[in-house]
Amino acid sequence: MGTKTISIRDDTYDLLKNAKREGESFSDVIDRMLVREKGDLSAYFGALKDEELLEGLEEDSRKIRELSRLRI
Repeated sequence: MGTKTISIRDDTYDLLKNAKREGESFSDVIDRMLVREKGDLSAYFGALKDEELLEGLEEDSRKIRELSRLRI
C-alpha cells in the first residue's frame, strides 16, 4: 500500500481530526466517511408496530402540514 501527501485547509484538518475515533487513522476516517456501507434495515422492521404511537405520529404529521399551509 502506497501513501500520498495531500494539502488541505487547516479548518478541514480540524474537522477530520475531530471525526477520528480511537485507534483510527486519517485514512480510516476518510474511508468511513466516503464509503458508506449499506445498513441492514431488517433491524427496524416492526419498530413502529404500536398502533397508538402510529396514530400519534399521523396526527402530528397532519398538524405540521396544516401549519405549513398557513404560512404560505
